Amino acid sequence: MQHAQVGTRVILGIDPGTLRMGWGILVLEGTTVRHRAHGVLRPAARDDRPRRLGALLRGLEALMDAHRPDLVAVETAFVRRDPRAALALGEARGVALAIAAARELEIREVSPSETKRAVVGGGRATKEQVQEMVRLQLALAEVPPEDAADALAAALTAARTAALDAATLVGASRAAPRLPDPPMSMTASRAYYAQVVAAARGTKRRKG
Repeated sequence: MQHAQVGTRVILGIDPGTLRMGWGILVLEGTTVRHRAHGVLRPAARDDRPRRLGALLRGLEALMDAHRPDLVAVETAFVRRDPRAALALGEARGVALAIAAARELEIREVSPSETKRAVVGGGRATKEQVQEMVRLQLALAEVPPEDAADALAAALTAARTAALDAATLVGASRAAPRLPDPPMSMTASRAYYAQVVAAARGTKRRKG
């Protein structure tokens, strides 16, 4: 099993997909989180699914060799009406989970609504709102791609839980983790909500 330095944990967030697999690397030092890297694995669309899964496996192994994560946060699948799409997504998740398990890494599965609540403050946040809030909370120069933003959001969710667990273990459970704090709810502040929506719409216009 891999081990990081005392008080430091490397977290790999994964947003599964057979055509695009988002990934994000965060470093948790005590209760402080910082961004290291993010990106999207893109297997050749012309390849059949087994070959795409093989490409994803090799890509994830390369990422883990380079960054040596201690914890892998994988977004769970939500029920889709298209059973073929659900099967493909499940296969991509299986690749990520199998690699992490084979390396004896800690694994945390987080749902899309859980990551939205952790990052934006509401389980029904839009993709644009998640992207913008990930950018703001990690002080990124640019808005990350959608798949990478989802992966970073999964890593942030796991980082918060890990930071609280660490604080409890050292008897400092009352100390607030020095992580970016999301709002208590999307409706707690109309001004805040309007600001996030405006930022998200501006991001969408820039991308278009």
